[in-house]
Amino acid sequence: MVSVLGQQKKYITYTVKKGESIRKIAKRYHVKSKDISRLNPDVRRRPKANTVILIPNVNYKEGKVFITPSQSHIAQPKETLFGIAKLYNVSMDALKGANPALRIDGLKVGMVLEIPNNKLISKEELLQKELKIWSQKYVLHTVVKDDTMYKLLRSYQVSKEQLKQLNPQVSEGLKLGMVLKIKEKIKKEIVEVEEFVKDTIIEKDSTGVEMFVDNLIYGKTLNVALLMPFKFAKNDTLSKEKLFDDKGNLANIITDFYLGADIAIDSLRNQGVAIHVDVFDSEKSRDSIQALFDLKVFEDKDVVFGPIYSQFANMVASELKNIPVVYPFYSSKQKIFYRGNLVKTAVDKKYFETLIVDHFKKTHVNEHVLIVGDKKIVSKKKMLAIAANLKENDSINEVSFLQPEDGYIDRERFVAAVDTLGVNWVLLATNDVGVTAEVVNNLKSLPNNPQVKLFAFEKEKNFDDVENNVLARMNFTYAGSDMLNDSIPETSSFYGQYLRKNNTYPSKRATRGFDVVYDILMRMASNEESSLRESYGIPSKRVNSGFYYDKKLLGGPVFNKAVYLLKYNEDLSIEVIKEVNEEK
Repeated sequence: MVSVLGQQKKYITYTVKKGESIRKIAKRYHVKSKDISRLNPDVRRRPKANTVILIPNVNYKEGKVFITPSQSHIAQPKETLFGIAKLYNVSMDALKGANPALRIDGLKVGMVLEIPNNKLISKEELLQKELKIWSQKYVLHTVVKDDTMYKLLRSYQVSKEQLKQLNPQVSEGLKLGMVLKIKEKIKKEIVEVEEFVKDTIIEKDSTGVEMFVDNLIYGKTLNVALLMPFKFAKNDTLSKEKLFDDKGNLANIITDFYLGADIAIDSLRNQGVAIHVDVFDSEKSRDSIQALFDLKVFEDKDVVFGPIYSQFANMVASELKNIPVVYPFYSSKQKIFYRGNLVKTAVDKKYFETLIVDHFKKTHVNEHVLIVGDKKIVSKKKMLAIAANLKENDSINEVSFLQPEDGYIDRERFVAAVDTLGVNWVLLATNDVGVTAEVVNNLKSLPNNPQVKLFAFEKEKNFDDVENNVLARMNFTYAGSDMLNDSIPETSSFYGQYLRKNNTYPSKRATRGFDVVYDILMRMASNEESSLRESYGIPSKRVNSGFYYDKKLLGGPVFNKAVYLLKYNEDLSIEVIKEVNEEK
């Protein structure tokens, strides 16, 4: 058994005395001035007296805590954890570290406790031990990018109070990588879910509302091919469990997509569509794909999902000519797709920028506008182009610009670029992580606490370390092509069906697999010709994605332009304030 004897903090707090400077404090604690400044971006070089700041702890050693082999103690009536810790001269944290069950159930009579001595173990091992105990009793969720309280509550159908009771730390906001206890596991949970969703996600729920039922031609036949880098030759000796495990040799992104697509195909079959599926391994090889062409395996196919690698998209579409070739993910190279039978399911980034700029022009009154870019020359050109577009609106006469100098944005320059007595609209025109952090930190501590609204063309990895409650305070507004469908029956029904079949909740990639495959096949099964063309201009929403396909008159690929203007509210919910297909 193991336990914690002592643990140092990574940072220490310090109250500034009159006349002290950051440089003087740094020298005293043997750290660099810039390290203190990074931890305290709103503090000047000579802070005011009694200001509390964070200082790096030079004695801190990452990843190690003291652990010891132990002796046992049986908890007696009226004993307390404090009393037991005092009896054996160990800390309460040490006892909890050695006995993770204490963190879940507390001290109970008859509980056998391990009392620590001396050893060394990594914090990661200790955390895994605790998570193992949690996983036996609770459904767990690891916070990922784009998670919000609102999204979690709707996905797992739990109340905010229930989540806070199990996870008091969420009161301070969700943080990337945080492991949450969602709810206690119920015996035979999968059987109960199975009864709820029955054998298909199109069954009626308790309200009588049918889910994902479309106007399809009953008995319609579709021949479908999945062309993806499954690497069957490399993985043919692996078990199914290993093959679909995160640690398996197969790319997790492909397996997750496939599992979601499988649910979509089952759903359409239950609506009367006869779907025949063949799976082909493209590997990451032009020769492998050409070999499939030589065998003429696609001749009878109505649609092909894949390839995954963008460099093969035009090649496959050129060979298959009149067969729709569906590219399922976003690639920065999709702008060079040119074949008319290619279908770009992910929205081109230009539509995000257009939606944000149009929103500015339509809703701006007299707010001060600041555009922030990165240090690149192309960023400056982009900012000037955006400003010229914005100034087409009569109410926008002046636009301020800000870019890093010497690798960062100085606080004084930032304050000078905003209106500290008015209302500020700040548009982040870059996905640079450092610039994003500097903008957010400066906006949190502006003099006079002016009103601020933060905009971005999209919410990418540069926001991973920004807490959602901070974004909510700034009414963060951005464009996106993904959103959690507001319909609880549809969403929870998909989650339940996936859980029943795969014994786990779907990842974002699995949800993407369902959305893309279901929507394309639904459109093809709704007309006699199995054509996508018949559904151009018809918007649809699935679990986490929207689709609004169109095609230019002069040719080129089919493209999706379903974009949403999204805004964080103070309760951490994300509101859809405009859709691209709405009437202007």
